[in-house]
Parts: sequence; structure tokens; C-alpha cells
Amino acid sequence: MPIINSENGSIVKNYTAEELVEKAAMMRAYNMIAITAAGSGHPGGTLSIMDITAALYLKVASHDPRHPGWDGRDRIFWSAGHKAPALYAALGASGYFPIKEMVKLRKLGSGFEGHPNRLKLPGIEMSTGSLGQGLGIAAGSALNAKQSGKGYRVYCIMGDGEQNEGSIWEAAMCAAHYKLDNLTAVIDMNKLQIDGATDEVMCLGCLAEKYRAFRWNVIEIDGHDMPQILDAFEKARLHKGSPTVIIADTVKGKGVSYAEGVVGYHGVAPKDGLKGPESLETALENIGYEISSGELEEILQTASDYQKTVDEKITEKIPKFSRDYWWNSGEGMKVDMVPTRMGFGKALEEIGADEKTVAYGADISGSIKIDQFYKNHPERKERFFSVGIAEQNMIQAACGMAAEGRIPFVGSYGVFVTGRAWDQIRTTACYNELDLKIADAHGGISVGADGATHQALEEISLMSCLPGMKVAVPCDSFQTYRATKELAYIPGPAVIRYAREATPVVTSEKTPYEFGKANIARYRGGSESFPEAFEWFLASDYEPEKEDISIIACGPMVPEAMRAAVILKEDFGIEVRIIDMHTVKPLDRDAVRRAVAETGAVLTAEEHQVGGFGNIVAGAAATGKDFPVSFVMDMVGVQDRFGESGEPWDLMVDFELVAESIAEKARSLMERKKKSFES
Repeated sequence: MPIINSENGSIVKNYTAEELVEKAAMMRAYNMIAITAAGSGHPGGTLSIMDITAALYLKVASHDPRHPGWDGRDRIFWSAGHKAPALYAALGASGYFPIKEMVKLRKLGSGFEGHPNRLKLPGIEMSTGSLGQGLGIAAGSALNAKQSGKGYRVYCIMGDGEQNEGSIWEAAMCAAHYKLDNLTAVIDMNKLQIDGATDEVMCLGCLAEKYRAFRWNVIEIDGHDMPQILDAFEKARLHKGSPTVIIADTVKGKGVSYAEGVVGYHGVAPKDGLKGPESLETALENIGYEISSGELEEILQTASDYQKTVDEKITEKIPKFSRDYWWNSGEGMKVDMVPTRMGFGKALEEIGADEKTVAYGADISGSIKIDQFYKNHPERKERFFSVGIAEQNMIQAACGMAAEGRIPFVGSYGVFVTGRAWDQIRTTACYNELDLKIADAHGGISVGADGATHQALEEISLMSCLPGMKVAVPCDSFQTYRATKELAYIPGPAVIRYAREATPVVTSEKTPYEFGKANIARYRGGSESFPEAFEWFLASDYEPEKEDISIIACGPMVPEAMRAAVILKEDFGIEVRIIDMHTVKPLDRDAVRRAVAETGAVLTAEEHQVGGFGNIVAGAAATGKDFPVSFVMDMVGVQDRFGESGEPWDLMVDFELVAESIAEKARSLMERKKKSFES
């Protein structure tokens, strides 16, 4: 049944197949406009699923945009959450909001996040983005309908690469066992994923035969033929006794010439922007949806105006001091910005010369730079293994290699490789004391517009509590390089956490580095070069200078702590001991205790749920308190919330993780210290 009025059961609009084709073109157009305005997104998969999306939301599923929570609605779960713009286009076309609003895609606070967030927009059934989870959710919802005697149907949108995940097949078995004939899964079989062709990344074999073996009703269609799509949904509705899967043969990037069948357009905006061969202009011409230049300009202006509002809010939120201390804003104190992942890639390329090393990629090899293992050395390809989207299996397979004396490096988004695979890491890698090396990539909120599902904010806690695990959280690209090289040959399991976006490079070959030993940085006065304004020491070699406060930081928060030290010294005469705790486990407990005893005030800083790192430091301070002084302590970090979509630095400001916020917290802590000492 199409969109209805849930109050009286009347049909709002019953589209013909021809009208649905026109609507799909409109949705493709707004999809490309939004992705272009955002400067990022996933055109490939959103374009391939759009015909099915138009049919499902405008003709097949029963729902009421005026009453999104109507209990009788059909449920549609997007397991392939990265296709969110297609979902937003469908909701806009259905009337949940003006479709033009989706041009605010991936902008801070807009609700149109990089992956669906059900708390931010009406019509979204479940917040998703971690692949492989949607089919299980759909099975649970369908089972509820069966047990409760409710008539709603359940739909689940999946990608073909997503079928790599073992959780998909657990859910498939469950759905068949309970004979959930009110459940219809759709596989967008566009045959491409991030690392390449699906069959090359991880061969799926014949999906139709596999689902039949799991006792599903299987329907195979051309995913761009509207009559076939509608017929398939009708057959699924009429089928009884088992769940149905519609395997839709599609073209990734369908409708846009330069994106069709191109791996590179999985997750990037049009390379030429608004005009040119690979541009929004070309895309709209290909799609054939007529939109006047004036209307297009107005829509894009909406995105621009919204971002200006965000910029104003962000600017207002930054604490103000005597002058602007932001990165590279003044005449001097310049610093290079380099993504920390580059340091990991460079180190891994060198480590790969050792025949004992092997590497595993999980479908984002280029993004996290694990592909540097073989990129310039094709002879190493035989030691690089792709596991597709299957982090748990990746850990197990790598542990099998480690048990045979190899040194395996594995990597993915930190939230997936440490979160989804935590039990495998715990039981197989740590319990067996294996030499597994984990690239915990894209850590923190600074990963940006992908949003909460892709922002790892818990893994310092998850990894640090594991027996035998070593945890490195380097502060910049060069230190990431050094840490990776060091960890390769330290026995036992280890994880290295690094960011995606460009961050200040504050260390060099002159900076001391010893795994398990903290560094101390002291601000010595303004300089043409920001790094040259600081003097570095190995913590164990440092002689105290009667500093007022210690800021203990890890990862990209170290440069922010350094900049905070500049603010505190220049504006308030406060001397800061900056402790770079690049090794969180084993922790340099002596450096912590000395900071407490010698400064009496400790502030921790982490791009992580507050306390993940801070509580480790607090534990070291409290349990080792054998000194006759009182001290005060506070923490800077993410305050018990999930991340969200936005520009990386906007998020850092909004979550109060920048130097200005650290400086404000430090001043407050200094007031507490003064009162404590006075009492």
C-alpha cells in the first residue's frame, strides 16, 4: 500500500510505474546536489539503490509522513547506513520534510547526518551505519509483529559487500527459523565496494543459492527496472512460510556517467564540484531532472547560509583571550598540518620489508593507509589479505597467522576493529599472548562528517582493560610513524590509535621517544615555528621548574594542550608542564605521580569519552599517593555523548576539545588549587 492517511486509511497518492521513474530521477538529482554541497558522501550506492527506494517509499510501504510514529506503519531498516542520502531523498519525496532541506547533508546539527540518526529526523526507524546489523534488527521487528498479531511488514536495505559480515547470516538463519514471511530483505548488488570489485575483495559466490540454502524465498531482478521492482515486492507480500530476499542487480553510480561502475565514487563528492566533466552540472544533465539555475542556486545558498550559521555558533563558542591563538592565525608560530595516518602508512611500508609481516585490510585499506604495505611493492601483495567487511574474522585469521610466528597488522575504523571484534581480541589475541598489531584508525570525533557510528570514542577504555594489551596513542604523524615501528617488534598484542584528519606536527627526530615513557614539553616563548617554541624532555630526565599545573594528554590533544600552554603563559603567566602520554598502556605512572607532587594540579585531555584516559591517570595518581601534598584534578573529553556529523574542527570546538577550552578548564582548576591550598 502507498503513502496513506493513517487517521482514515485513505491513499494520499498512488503513483504509476512511470511516475515512480520520474520521482527516482528527482531523488537522484537532490541526492547529488546534497552530496556536492556537503563535499563528501556516498554517490555510488545512493544512486544504485534509488529506483528501489522510490518504489518502496512511494508505492509499496504503508506509512504516514504526518504521523511518523503510527503503530500500523511498515518498518524500513537501512542496514546499509552509508546510503543515508537516498533515505533522506525518499523521506523528503514522501513529505516528512521539504526535500530541499537535505542539502544540509553532513552539516553540524542539521539532522541530515552522514549515517541515519533516528533521534534527529522523522521517518528513520533506526540509527545505523555499522554494517551487518540491520537484518537482525529487522528480524526482531518482524518477530514482534508475528507475536503481537500486528499487520505491519518489515523491509531491510543491505549492500552486497555487507554480506561479508557473519552477523548477516546469523540473522538470516534466525528469520528462516521463525518463518518470518512478513520480512523482505533487499540486497543492492552493485558489485563494487570501497577496496574494489566485490568478488575481488571477498568473493560472495552465488547469493541466491546461499539464501535458498538458508531457507529464504529468493527473487532476482534488474534493480533499475521499475515494473520488475514493483512485481518483486508484490510477490514478496504474497509469499507465505519464509522470509523473502530480493537480490537486485544494479549499477553503482547509476544515472551519472562518470560515477557508473567506478570504485572511486563509492564515497566522494563530484571531483569537479559544480561545473566540469565530473561535476554536479554533468550529473544533473545525465539524470535528466530539470531544475532551473535560479532554483539550484537557491538550494545551494540554503546550504551555504546554514553553514554560515554553524560557523557563527562555533566562533561564538570558542573562549576568547587577548588575541587569536588559533593554528596558523598569526604572523609566527606556524605549524604543518599532516594526517596522523600518513605516519602509520610510512612505517608499515618499511616494516613490510620483513618477510614475517603480513597485513589485513577490511575494505577501507586506502583510507587508513594500510595499503602502503604493498602499494609501492607489488611483490608483497601475496602477504596482504582482504577480508572485506568482516572485522571479527579478520582478527581470528590474523591470530592464526600470529600463532605460526608471523607478525600480522590489521586495521579498520577504530570503532569497528576494537568494538565489533572485542571478544576476538580479548580471547584469542590477548589470552594467547599473540603478536597481533591493530591499527585503530580514524579515532575520535575529528573523523568528521561520517557521524557517530564511525567515530571511535570508547576504545582507549576497551583496549586498556585487556590483560597484556599495549596501547599507543601518538600525537602527530611523525610520532605515529615512530610508535608503529616500535610496536612491530614488542612481543604481544598491541593497538595504535590514530586520527584521519590533518593535525599539527609538533614532534621531530629531535623529540625524545621511548615506548612506555612519557615526554614532557615546555613552552619557551614565541617563535616563527610553533614546534620550535617548545623544549622536549623524556619525563624521567626532566627537572621540575616549579610549574603551576600539569596537562597530561594523549593523541591529537597533545598539540591542543601545547597551544593551551601558550595561551596560559602569554595571557595569565601560568606555567604549564605538558605531558605527552603517547603510551597509555603501559602508563608512565612515575611521570603522573611526579606531576601531582610537583605541580599540585593535573588536567587530562583526551579525544575520547571523558575518563577513558583520564581515569587511568587518576588511578595512577591516587593509588600512588605517597607524597605529603594535596592536589586537584579535572578532565577534558567528550561528555557522555555520541559524536555527530560536521566539519572536523567544528566538532572539536563544539565538543570543547580545543586549546581554548583546555585553557579555560585549566584556569578554573587553578582557582580550585588556590582555594584548596588556602584551606
